[in-house]
Amino acid sequence: MNMKHLLVLALASSLPATAMAAGDTEIGVGVQVPSSAYRNYDDSARAIPIIKFDTEWFYADGGEVGFKALDKGPHRIGIYLTMGEEEWDGSDNDQAEFDGFEDKDRAFHLGASYRFKAKWGVVRAQYFTDISDEHDGNGAALSYAYPWKVSDKIVLIPSVRIKYMDEDYANYYYGISNRDAATSAAVSAYDTGSATNISVGLMAGYHLAEHWNLYAGVTYTSLDDDLEESPLLDDDNETSGMLGVAYKF
Repeated sequence: MNMKHLLVLALASSLPATAMAAGDTEIGVGVQVPSSAYRNYDDSARAIPIIKFDTEWFYADGGEVGFKALDKGPHRIGIYLTMGEEEWDGSDNDQAEFDGFEDKDRAFHLGASYRFKAKWGVVRAQYFTDISDEHDGNGAALSYAYPWKVSDKIVLIPSVRIKYMDEDYANYYYGISNRDAATSAAVSAYDTGSATNISVGLMAGYHLAEHWNLYAGVTYTSLDDDLEESPLLDDDNETSGMLGVAYKF
């Protein structure tokens, strides 16, 4: 496993900040089980690290590792680095007409985020751009999560997110390029245009022991109609589940 893959796992697996109290530091490991909409794609379970910290100036929070430009009262404005969620690896696909297609690796995203935290929930707005020369596009997201303390040991966090991808971003992961179409007699080039996906999720945290927390979660994503029409896909939704344990310092 190379350094980029390690960074992918570390950045993409941070737990939502609403799962823990501010200032907590947690390190752990989990397993993620994705189910993508890609046609005949092998979505293997994979181990992921769990990382959470919150200091005066820096944080790891909900998939972001960032710098706090402002953190006062309910408001936080940050500059952050994260990893995109999308990838397509030809070695995990057994569709013959896709033989010879180029891999679509996860991208590094640099962005700005605003979070508002209140008793009625947490709202987060994000804007980001690719800095890794993968899709060379931009995106934005608006999310809402409500941390519900069921008991002293259990926290449930339902959430909803709307994610926008511009044409470069969406087409890179879900379209068929002219280069790839030229390698297949059965598939034509396809341009998705920009796209907006909607996700709903549920994260559960369980206080297992004095310094140990157990986490489980599931996310369901409804894909934009223009993505659904891509020859790369055979479904209009994606799901992802995770289970992990972390040590709290």
